[in-house]
Amino acid sequence: MSLTIRPDFLSPQAPPNVTSSIIDFNSTTPRIRAYKRNFAAVIDNFMTEAECNELLALAEKSAALSSDNKIQTPIWERAMINVGGGKQAMATDVRNCGRIIFDSTELADRLLARLIPFFRRWDMERLENRMAVTGLTGRQNTYYLTRLNERLRFLKYVGGEYFRPHWDGRYITPDRGEVSFYTVHFYLNGEGESGQDLKEVLRREKEERKWGCDGEVGDSEEERGKGRLLGGATSFIPSWEEDDQAVRVWPKTGRVLVFQHNDLLHGGDSVYGGTKYTVRTDVMYSKTNPLSQASAKS
Repeated sequence: MSLTIRPDFLSPQAPPNVTSSIIDFNSTTPRIRAYKRNFAAVIDNFMTEAECNELLALAEKSAALSSDNKIQTPIWERAMINVGGGKQAMATDVRNCGRIIFDSTELADRLLARLIPFFRRWDMERLENRMAVTGLTGRQNTYYLTRLNERLRFLKYVGGEYFRPHWDGRYITPDRGEVSFYTVHFYLNGEGESGQDLKEVLRREKEERKWGCDGEVGDSEEERGKGRLLGGATSFIPSWEEDDQAVRVWPKTGRVLVFQHNDLLHGGDSVYGGTKYTVRTDVMYSKTNPLSQASAKS
């Protein structure tokens, strides 16, 4: 049995109540002046709750198909970290969550079609001498947006799980023809800041810093994943020593977070209760203008 995606799923048009905003780190609370030239933005209501649920169901179905196409229980493997040279390693002191890797060019293309109006508004289609985004590799170079990485990484955090502060690395395709410069996070559940018990989150964070506690890790995953989502923000911090000076983006159903890989230290805050689901992928670029390639072929 093959995985079928409905033809009308994730149409190019975003819901009518979609909104977007750029994160101005020079005026956030707290302010992070070091990031004043760095890019991050949020889109709210990018997907409906039904679309988020269907996207998650597709990922779980992809992880539930055995080699002989029989349905089994979805397998959320433990997420690993990149250690260079195309290799990964398990390091639960840094990253502790479940992951399903779902390679789907079809879904990536549909998500990009909906994202493109925002990318155009934010001048992301063409990067020319944009070294704040590209680093020194962008000096006197122009990069053109080509696609979203078809490798969609679905992440599942239950009570006690996290991804400690880190910088996202660039992904370079094996033929070295494309490189990524931006991360895209799609939040599939959550109620945003208004749905959080902020006093309890702060209390648990202080406890965690003091004792190194990450949640009720003695309970089963099923027990830890029950209830309302508590914690789990994506936090930008100026340095590891200043993790209490965080600009937070809270999980919210249908929300999207877009930010540059380069020079933005961030992490997935501990989830203290409930379950957090997100999807992560990259925005890919090439030095060759895809429109020029299309014209040459026609």
